[in-house]
Amino acid sequence: MQVQPHSPPELLAAYAARPDRYDELCQRIGSVIVVRPHWREFHRALEAMPAGELAARRAALRRQIHENGITYNVYADPRGFERPWELDLLPYILPAAEWAQIEAAVTQRATLFNRILADLYGEQTLLQQGLIPPALIYGHSGFLRALVGAKPPRGLFLHLYAVDLARSPDGRWWVVADRTQAPSGAGYALENRSVVARVLPELYRAAGVEPLAPFFEGFRDSLAELAPADAGAGEDPLIVVMTPGPYNETYFEHAFLAREMGFPLVEGQDLTVRDEKVWLRTLDGLRRVHVILRRVDDIWCDPLELRDDSTLGVAGLVAAVRAGTVTVANALGSGILETGALLGYLPRLCEHLLGQKLKMPSVATWWCGEPAACAYALEHLRELVVKPACPTIGEGPVFCRDLPAAELDALAARIAARPFDFVAQEMVNISQAPVLAADGEVPGRRAQDEGGAHGLVARNIGLRVFAAAGADGFRVLPGGLTRVASEADMRIVSMQHGGGSKDAWVLASPARQRPLARIVPGQLAPPAQGARVLGLSSRVAENFFWLGRYSERADAAARLGRETLARLGESGGAGGPDEDSEVAAVLLALCQRRNMLAAAREPEATDGAAATPPAPLAQALFDPGLSGSVVASLRQVLRLAALVRDRLSPDSWRIYNRLAEFATAPEHTPRLGDALQRLDESLLSLVTLSGFVIESMPRDAGWRFLSIGRRIERLQFLAAALSALLLAPCAGGLKALLAVTDAELRYRSRHARGLAPQPVAELVMLDADNPRALRYQLDSLAEHVALLPDGQALAAPLRRQLAALDALALCDCFVHELAEARTRATPQARHCEPLRAVLADIWTCGNALADALAQRYFTHLDARSRATLSL
Repeated sequence: MQVQPHSPPELLAAYAARPDRYDELCQRIGSVIVVRPHWREFHRALEAMPAGELAARRAALRRQIHENGITYNVYADPRGFERPWELDLLPYILPAAEWAQIEAAVTQRATLFNRILADLYGEQTLLQQGLIPPALIYGHSGFLRALVGAKPPRGLFLHLYAVDLARSPDGRWWVVADRTQAPSGAGYALENRSVVARVLPELYRAAGVEPLAPFFEGFRDSLAELAPADAGAGEDPLIVVMTPGPYNETYFEHAFLAREMGFPLVEGQDLTVRDEKVWLRTLDGLRRVHVILRRVDDIWCDPLELRDDSTLGVAGLVAAVRAGTVTVANALGSGILETGALLGYLPRLCEHLLGQKLKMPSVATWWCGEPAACAYALEHLRELVVKPACPTIGEGPVFCRDLPAAELDALAARIAARPFDFVAQEMVNISQAPVLAADGEVPGRRAQDEGGAHGLVARNIGLRVFAAAGADGFRVLPGGLTRVASEADMRIVSMQHGGGSKDAWVLASPARQRPLARIVPGQLAPPAQGARVLGLSSRVAENFFWLGRYSERADAAARLGRETLARLGESGGAGGPDEDSEVAAVLLALCQRRNMLAAAREPEATDGAAATPPAPLAQALFDPGLSGSVVASLRQVLRLAALVRDRLSPDSWRIYNRLAEFATAPEHTPRLGDALQRLDESLLSLVTLSGFVIESMPRDAGWRFLSIGRRIERLQFLAAALSALLLAPCAGGLKALLAVTDAELRYRSRHARGLAPQPVAELVMLDADNPRALRYQLDSLAEHVALLPDGQALAAPLRRQLAALDALALCDCFVHELAEARTRATPQARHCEPLRAVLADIWTCGNALADALAQRYFTHLDARSRATLSL
């Protein structure tokens, strides 16, 4: 039925309020469909927007998502972990009175579940009294027998709880599922709020929305209070966020929450268990871990006592939990409560444990492990939804009304054969809410009208609500995460099925309204006063090191490729074709040595520049299959930046994110002009990134290893470029050398009489004030490496190379050798060998230093020496 009066016809032209579903936007009053009272102010504001404004704001929202790098990995999507997060421009609005009922029900349910876990892993009186069938618990893989008897601090098993709610056609809220292992979505809810509040600032301010930050601040503080009893007096508890890694679907959220709350983001390989205590491997040595906020499911957390093929967990973690030396949030074994088989027993359990009626019912559920429930389910199978009793078996819900008769009979046979494995639930038509129509989705309207779509359509929604434990009980996040079906009438509302999300606005009651808090990235992080700086984990240090190397490698590839393309384009034209061809041949050989260009076949190896016209080189520069190409290097930069995302500020991440557009291979071989422009734009982004590192990145261990990586890569590129171009037999080599080392302007400002070998060599090799000079790299590397733990020994070879460079510069024949090398017919002249030898030694020194750093700080071949390492 179409919405009639009290609704602007343009905005709601395609919006249909259906009688078989509860509509969150509209309600029926008599024979008229009108907008609900708590939506009216927001609805009027939308109506008042000029033509095209909604489309413009949606474009701003998508741009903000892209710049913030908000992603969600849908495994079936070819974009993988680069898939952008789906967020609708319009929020989901809940009035204060209705939210108060939801809040109370979720608080009760979280408290109940914590009591159930305490009993299941404690005295097990609920099993003894028959309030929960023992077969349901002992037959479920989510019940971890190794954790029976473990007692977490303050008796808290659940620290963060999530529940999926849906509204039935009569307007009542029902619980669909519970999330108790590692609930996801709270970080996305916070980021949704940040984006929508920025795109709709005036509507957000006018609505008087409950803020989200206090929930996360309270959760952060409560984790700090969970340090084990054996923690040293006055010792700051170390809290870490344990993630499965960057390929997990919600990795963005892991990094986002770690950064916002000020906790290190770690993987299982970063942690080790010694003497039944958990330690973090850092450059400073081992640091005791007191609390682990895990985002890894139970069964993967310990390959020693749980799943032996897991590479995501920490061997010995279960033993440390039993010993009480570490707190894991949520407690290991809490996944048992995610089974739908328990839902039917909760009303009695609530009365028994809390002395209260259950405030919000679950969707009617039958565990087929009970004969009577199984008989009912088989009799009414066509009307029900069948789910696995143990979610780990990997099967999704089955809507039986959609099955052909033969498939329905097959399902019934499977249930009869293994009834304990199945749960049957009543099918509920969940509510729908308005979303901004996609371009061309409004019938009868063209996508270009008014700048794009300007209408609302209905989509099914579900609400995930979060509760966090605190000193005074559980506190509920106002609103939570609203999930939206991707298509009309889609029954499954799931992000893995292509669904989207909404920001959930809980309208504050007049008594609770407060000044609007500005959303600031990083505002949840604890104050730094008096806090000890945490040592960097070896994995993160290595990622920063290679991030620096690949950033500089991409920069060098772009500069070398740009100069080579320019020379190839100019060779054969007026004004010196011979010189350009000769220099281009030298540059092409350098490109091949750096794996930027496939090596020429033997018969063509002597053809020089004539064998490689600009087009093949332009294609090779953007070929991801060549390890030294610009695109391949940029892809590595983006990969490594994602691995240290929790340590990158939002501004720095935006810079990295903008590099993504240059990390894709062009569909067709670019023309010379297009290739040069793309290289210029890539360099501009890389220079911006380099400037940010210099000016804004904190001078911590991560910055130091990133800087070391950059300096090693630049050192080796300079050594190779000097060897190839300074001693080249053609006059254009000096000009090309200045171009690829970004030294042209500095040289012209010093020497107005033209190019000469000695001043070029002094500028690019020996100038201690030139950040692109060979000596500058050696000086900087020696300084950085010496400040590392036990770094003085590693810096010694660098100082020897500096001495060799100084000795070469003071040699009386240095100028004579350079001049003579440029007049001989071949660069292999005997008098050039001392200079070539020094450059070769410097290049080798860079490799040796990289290997030494890896052995000393990254690979931990000697675990005992790492345990005793200290600054």
